[in-house]
Amino acid sequence: MNATIEANLSMNEIINEAIKIIEDFKDKGYLILGIPQHNLIPDELIYAAGFFPLHLTLVGKDQQEIGDEFLSPTTCPYSRATIGFLIEKHDLYSKIDFLLTGPFCNGVQNIGNYSEYYEIKTIPFIVPYSKTQQSFEFYINELNRLKLKLEEISSNKINESYLKDIINKYNKIRSLFREINKYRQINPSKITGTELYYLIHQFFICGPDFVIEKLQDFRNNINYREEILTNKRVFLTGSGICLGDNFYEFIEKECGGLVVGEDMWSGYDFYRTDVEISDNLIINLAKKYFLDCINGRMVPDPRIKYIFKFYKESNANGIIYHILKYCDSYSGLKNEFKMSILNKNIPILEIERDYAELNKGQLKTRIEAFLEMIS
Repeated sequence: MNATIEANLSMNEIINEAIKIIEDFKDKGYLILGIPQHNLIPDELIYAAGFFPLHLTLVGKDQQEIGDEFLSPTTCPYSRATIGFLIEKHDLYSKIDFLLTGPFCNGVQNIGNYSEYYEIKTIPFIVPYSKTQQSFEFYINELNRLKLKLEEISSNKINESYLKDIINKYNKIRSLFREINKYRQINPSKITGTELYYLIHQFFICGPDFVIEKLQDFRNNINYREEILTNKRVFLTGSGICLGDNFYEFIEKECGGLVVGEDMWSGYDFYRTDVEISDNLIINLAKKYFLDCINGRMVPDPRIKYIFKFYKESNANGIIYHILKYCDSYSGLKNEFKMSILNKNIPILEIERDYAELNKGQLKTRIEAFLEMIS
């Protein structure tokens, strides 16, 4: 397997770069808005209002243990780890001026419940769980309310022309990610899942201006790479993989597999479609981030409608269903979801875990056995 981006980047290097970028944004008068994961909030609206949208995407074993002091071990590992980073006033999260919270899921709601301990002001945002017409209208109203609140805090009236420019910039980034992703989907692939994982998280915490040139350079150099020859090609679904969680690297480096696709909020769900520019921009943002999302928190689970198409496009040989322990969004309907896959005669392996490194050997054995079966 050829040299990859993880050889040149580490979690700490990406974070240190993000800290410099955010400090520069603050010097220019921007406020930093921490936004929870799930890919349900338009970065474009936040950016246009004079805020830097910082995705809360850091996780770690030590921070999960800090979060255990506030939440039960039977709650979401992501929320416990996020609370840990906020409580210890991590250098990146200490730059946050406001925190967007609400019932995105139980985990995210718990992060907001303890905001007084981090001394960060919160902005509530409610996302419905179903995609009915009434829910869509409710979400649009929430976006308009958020717009007014951000304008009030920053004293920046969102200009429609500027918002359109920001949307175009984000669409360009999504287009670059789609182009790069094609080189992972083809068989044999020319990039690894770990590389794309680092690129997307670099975008989440470093922002659009920093990452767009890096994506262009990365895309332009792909054709000079060697092909990655393997039949151990897997598609990931389920709970998102955050920065600090080495699951992609574990599959590819420790177990010898290749992640050639996923439908997660921490990957393909963000960049698979663009925001329309014509007509009402707020409605178009709502269509992209609410109606078009394939997040497992929604009822019914929209992934069942799309996963077979994504799986086929990725030329994968099997699916790994990754579930963070006690993640209600992905554990509640897992049997129904798994049966829909098995009924298509697609091999699937269910992995349920948190950020502790217990049973790493057992996990390696299970994944290696699955990869041997599908190759």
